[in-house]
Amino acid sequence: MSNREHPTHDTPARPTGGRVAVLVTRPPPGLAETMEAVGARGWLPVASPMLDIVALPLLFAPAPRPQAIILTSGQAVGAIVRPDLLDVPCYAVGAATARRARDAGFIHVEMADEGTADGLGRMVAHDLSPAAGALLLAVGRGYGMELAGMLRDAGFRVRRRSVYRVMARGRLPARVAAMIGDRADAVMFFSPRTAQAFMAALTASQRAMLRQVRAIVISERTAAVLEMGEWRSVGVASTPDSAGMLACLGNGPLDPVT
Repeated sequence: MSNREHPTHDTPARPTGGRVAVLVTRPPPGLAETMEAVGARGWLPVASPMLDIVALPLLFAPAPRPQAIILTSGQAVGAIVRPDLLDVPCYAVGAATARRARDAGFIHVEMADEGTADGLGRMVAHDLSPAAGALLLAVGRGYGMELAGMLRDAGFRVRRRSVYRVMARGRLPARVAAMIGDRADAVMFFSPRTAQAFMAALTASQRAMLRQVRAIVISERTAAVLEMGEWRSVGVASTPDSAGMLACLGNGPLDPVT
């Protein structure tokens, strides 16, 4: 796939024909926020979540308490909202995750400026001491192994706990599938897992229709998953967050929703 783009600022998009829809594939709760932001940019947002999030109980003894909680996704926040943990320093991968932690009642929330798991690990290793106690790494099932290894290599005791699991949806809703052929200008992918689920759900004829559609992705890792498809273009966000994704999407042809 050689049509990869790296926009660095907001630019008006150039939809082809009547393509004014943007498919938003992220799951709730971030779905609603992104839908609103896409509409505000002059596009028709279409909810197209490809993952279902299933909460799991936090299996963690109340004592001794961790010296800090590490969050790589806002999906983990709900499982760790306990009275005995709300005053524990919380380190979040990005702005959206940090905001959810604060909204849930966590008092001390720090955010990794880079918005990546590697950046989060470096911040934790810089700010904290292994001698001060264990870290609670709350993640999805199957996630967080590399970060846990990175922190353990730095001398920390890491209690990695799976507090949710991710289930891919096997097919696209008929309404969403139909839009690929005539109305969809772009599809937004906020994670490699979401991109994998979307591509796996497409039929051969739907894959062929992607030649008229842009992909907007949060990272190079996510873009790599889309190599199997022939897209009109693939735009990689300049920063791995919602702001970067929206800037990469650009402004649409419709009157903005305010």
